[in-house]
Amino acid sequence: MFEGFEEITDRDIYDKAIAGEKPAVVLFVKPDNPQNESFYEVLSKFQRLYGDKINFYFMDASKNTSAEDLGIFVFPTVLYFRDTMELERHDYLPSEEDVERAIRRLLRL
Repeated sequence: MFEGFEEITDRDIYDKAIAGEKPAVVLFVKPDNPQNESFYEVLSKFQRLYGDKINFYFMDASKNTSAEDLGIFVFPTVLYFRDTMELERHDYLPSEEDVERAIRRLLRL
């Protein structure tokens, strides 16, 4: 569905994304939302640039409850995690500058 992004579920979000060895970007989507593609287009550029330093995931919120647990009620939404902390969230279509700023924060640049 989202090339370069690994699908995660409630079972593995904590170990892989929130507390993973590398920082993570998680895109929470609901199927058939027309904005999914717009979010993906913005994020995919950064996945190609930083995919070796940051893990990129997506989660289908219609099959999982983690989005609700994380206080996400608007879809799509993207969250940025490092060292078990949420450092940033975009529940609106982020600009490339917004994503660049969040990525730099994840990588401590």
